[in-house]
Amino acid sequence: AVVSTQSTGKIMTDSASGDHLKLAGEWQSLSHTNLEPLLQKLSAPFLIRKVAPRARPSQKIRFEGNAMNIITETGFMTKESTVVLDGTEFQDEMFQQVFIATAKIENGVIHVSGKLGNVNLTMSREVNTEGQMVLITKADDVECVRVFNPT
Repeated sequence: AVVSTQSTGKIMTDSASGDHLKLAGEWQSLSHTNLEPLLQKLSAPFLIRKVAPRARPSQKIRFEGNAMNIITETGFMTKESTVVLDGTEFQDEMFQQVFIATAKIENGVIHVSGKLGNVNLTMSREVNTEGQMVLITKADDVECVRVFNPT
């Protein structure tokens, strides 16, 4: 859940094209690479690091105004996040840590970047030419690629 929002100025985006809106809908995890090392880098609890790679999470994404709402469901947890897309700084909770970030849209790709504790964390989310959602998450030098099919 969003902890709070705080304005830090606007970043120009190309959201006018609307390509990012292809992310709206329901998605089911198909594959991932490097998920457990990513979770370890993010200080996820041991149990989550061991269970998450075998889980097949689903994500429901919707857009409301200048925000993207994401509901992630697995067999063991549900998490809702709101990403502000106009460059306004926002906060979210991840593994009992505060993630402070900003987001922007470029060429239909939603880029989120910020800090989780001492870790530089970036995420990019887009729909590829096969109609799959690709989520690339980088925590310092660890990169995880997750692919989701539409449901």
